[in-house]
Amino acid sequence: MQGDGGGATYGNKVFFDLSANSQTSVQRTKWDLGFFCGDDWRVILNSSTTMMVRKIDKSDLNQVTESDTVDKSHDLIFNPFEEPTTSTLPFIDYPDGDLSKTAIAEISANDADNKVYIVNRGMGVGNSAPERGWKKIRIIRNGSSGYKLQHADISATSFSTIDVPKNSDYFFNYASFENGLLTVEPPKNKWDIAWTYFMNTFDFGGMEIPFTYQDFILQNRNVTTAKVLTSTKSYEDFGEADIASLTFSEDQRGIGADWRSGGGPGVDPFVRSDRYYIVKDSEGNYYKLRFTAFTKNGERGFPAFEYALVKSGK
Repeated sequence: MQGDGGGATYGNKVFFDLSANSQTSVQRTKWDLGFFCGDDWRVILNSSTTMMVRKIDKSDLNQVTESDTVDKSHDLIFNPFEEPTTSTLPFIDYPDGDLSKTAIAEISANDADNKVYIVNRGMGVGNSAPERGWKKIRIIRNGSSGYKLQHADISATSFSTIDVPKNSDYFFNYASFENGLLTVEPPKNKWDIAWTYFMNTFDFGGMEIPFTYQDFILQNRNVTTAKVLTSTKSYEDFGEADIASLTFSEDQRGIGADWRSGGGPGVDPFVRSDRYYIVKDSEGNYYKLRFTAFTKNGERGFPAFEYALVKSGK
């Protein structure tokens, strides 16, 4: 399978469903916030645009102005070419996918506890990626059935409201500041891994530094993965009996950027051929999967892999 990531500007997020041998490509700037449909009341940011948020000690959206970004805006602007810093870490969703570590606090049943956030929407798609501007938001519960998103431009004196219902067929319902409710990812049992541009962290002298990665693989919340080195067992020889020896990861970065090298001075990026992955899907199927390319005709943004069923969950 070869994914349609949108080329070198990585304009799409691509969801892959292994059991259906299918993919769904969605423009990664299509949405702004994702609203969890499970029991918890959590909201995620669009990491693929390097979006960041910061809480303001105000509960009335109309009382927040551009002056509230003074002395705070630098913390909410991600620039990978500046000196690495940990200061931006609290303003992004922690990248392992743990919903207790989102930048937006859990949405409280007590409306007064839900404060306003200023939002830097990050960057759009393009070789000279455009800035997406500033917003202010406040999120409250809509009874037990969903959320109310209040949003406006940073200097506006009125705001718009979007009702976002919970839908148990999905892990998240999504909203765009421009276009309201929309569908982004497939139903929760209809995708396994996704390719995307992603705000991860890396270790810089013992400090966790937010950093963006192209060609990043995420796994769904109901999927686990394990890595196998070919020095341990070849891809061709891996079988059902080998599964028991593996340790599977629930971290959504279980594959992450491990499948390819980003290259370096005098070294072009390349797919690592010394490893492959075992993917357990929501139905208990086990697949072995190895990446074969991340370019098409020399252009990045077209990840390719092959896979085979190792054990059926039926």
